[in-house]
Parts: sequence; structure tokens; C-alpha cells
Amino acid sequence: MRFTTKIYLYRFFDDFVLIYPLYTVMFGDFGISPLQISILLAFWSGTAMLLEIPSGVLADMFSRKALLIVAQFIRVVGYLAWIIFPTFWGFLFGFVCWGIKSALTSGTLQALIYDELNANGKNALYTKVLGKTKTMSFIAILCSSLLASIAINWGYSFVLTLSTLALVLSILSLVLIKSVPMIRSTGESKFLEVLAEGIRYTMDNKTLVSIIIFLSFAFALGGALDEFWTLFADDLGTPKWGLGIFLASMSIAQATGNSIVEKFSNITNSKAYMVFIANGILLILAAYMFNIFSLVLLVVFSFTFSIIQTVFEGKLQHNTPTNVRATISSLNGFIIELFVLVVYFSTGYISQLSSYQAAFHFWGIAIIIIGLAYLLIAKSK
Repeated sequence: MRFTTKIYLYRFFDDFVLIYPLYTVMFGDFGISPLQISILLAFWSGTAMLLEIPSGVLADMFSRKALLIVAQFIRVVGYLAWIIFPTFWGFLFGFVCWGIKSALTSGTLQALIYDELNANGKNALYTKVLGKTKTMSFIAILCSSLLASIAINWGYSFVLTLSTLALVLSILSLVLIKSVPMIRSTGESKFLEVLAEGIRYTMDNKTLVSIIIFLSFAFALGGALDEFWTLFADDLGTPKWGLGIFLASMSIAQATGNSIVEKFSNITNSKAYMVFIANGILLILAAYMFNIFSLVLLVVFSFTFSIIQTVFEGKLQHNTPTNVRATISSLNGFIIELFVLVVYFSTGYISQLSSYQAAFHFWGIAIIIIGLAYLLIAKSK
């Protein structure tokens, strides 16, 4: 079995999690308020943020495969906590575990893939392979979302149990991987030396800084907001089985975007910024209309953002040396999680005072402003 096949299997089972379309709604059903939901999501993001850079440095010092396996075991513990303790504190513990997992895998997986391809002289295929891993991820979410619409008839515990079993299968997929030796081992280097080298390289490279900041905006606004899509759909009166179908539709859009991302790998930054602006307009329209067609607009929103994210991830990897690749990816992840915290708290606060509809209006305007700023800077060069 080829390396890429095993990676695709890992990404599939990593996201073949039936609780995905339901967990924010599950929190509400257990009496958690909109602001408390945002606090839970913030702890998830905050944990990942605090551990993001240290985990990236560890991935540049030690086995990336081993870190991925440990990360998934920790996530399993978190899901078991949700089953046994379905309270605010139980959910909080589960999200802390998930945050640790997110930190350990962020940058680590990308670095593992790039180095494997580079060792075989195929680093030019990185964007294509990364796109396919994301396609597998979204296909998994599609399948699990459709199954969740049926499995929910047996309750949240049943859905969570199936989700946990999927994570165990993802661990088995990782065990099968025989990764190539690192091009330059940093295992003997001191932790702070590796970190300093990664930061120094980033700060000396203006192109890299620009990519990292834009990627952070793209992931925070295109990724953090999707945690609230099902709550928005729930406010529209969508039944629980319909939430699974809605998220499945979004997964189809994202999978499609990542399956064709190679065609956009050479897109100019200016064109990417214009698409970014268009997404802000879509979000405003979705919030303004507040009907079933709003969900269609959100699906389109996810499609275009998935392309932007993957293209700029490729730009990041192509501008990064292997010995600090995971460290720099984690620096990017740290900034992303910082922005995500702002999105979570702001969305929860606005939704508590008004509605999710008002929160989406706010972020739609923010996306347009950020996109215009980047476009003007690009045009001025």
C-alpha cells in the first residue's frame, strides 16, 4: 500500500465522525447557552493555540508519525468524556483534548507529506496531494453526516460511540505508514534553537509573512464560522436529520473544491483576494435572506474558501525549508487559532445579544474589508 493511500485513509477516518453535524446542537439540547457554546469552542481553539508552536517544534525534532498517533489517542479520550459526562465541564474537557490533538497535528501532517514527496522527487505534487487529502476528509464528513441523520435516532451516545471507533481506525492507518528519514534531523537540537530558527526565517521573508497572515484570515473566517452553520440552520427550523444533509452538502462542495484545486495552484494573489471579497458578500446575503436559500449560499461560501485555503497552504510549504517546516506551519497555526478565538467570542457575544444572523452580517462585512485591504496592497506593488 502506497504512502499516499495510507495518508488518504488516515484523513478519511480522522473526519469520519458522525457527531460533526450535531455537536453544537447537542450542546444546546443539554442546556448550553450560545455564549457558553462559544466559550467551549474558544477553549478548543485556545488549547490548540497555546500548544501550536511547541508541537510544531517537537515535530521538527522527533517522529512526526508518532506525534500524529499520540494526538489521535488523546482525541479518543475527549470523545469518551462527552459520552460519560454530557455536561458543560465534560464538554470542556473533551474540547481541551481535541485542542491538544489539533495542535499536535497542525503542521505535522503537512510536513510529513511534503518530506515524503520531496524524498521521492515529487515535491511539485504537494498541492495536488494535499488537495486530495482534504477531498478525502470532506468525503468522510459527507458520508458521516448522512449516516448521522439516521444514527441520531438512537441518541447522541450512539453517535459519539461510532465517532470514536472511526478515530481508532485512523490510528491503525497511521501505524501502517513507514515514513522516510527527515532530511536534516533536529532531534539533537535544543527546543529553543529550533523555534528561534523558524521564527528568524519567517521574519526575514516578507513573502512568507504575507502568506501566513492571509492564511490566518482565510482559516479563521472560513473555518471558525462553520462551527456555527448548523446553529444558524437550526434557527431556520431545519430538523436534526436535515442538519446532517446540510453538512453533507457542504462537504460535497469542499471536496469538489479540493479535488480541482490543482487547476488554481497558479492563481494570482489579486484574484484570490477578489474571491475572498465575494465570499463576504455571500455571507451577508445569506444572513439577510434568512431562508432555505441562505444554506445554499453557505455551501458556495465553503466551496470557494476551500480552494483559497489549500492554494495558500501550498504557497506556504513551497516557501519553507524542511528543517523548520513544521515549526513555521505551527507559527501559522498559532496565529490562526488566535484569530479563531476572536471569531468564536465575538460570534457568541453578538449571537447572545442579538442572533446568529446578526453575527454573520458582521463577519461578512469584515471579510470584505480585509479582502479589499489585501487587494489594494497587491495592486500598489
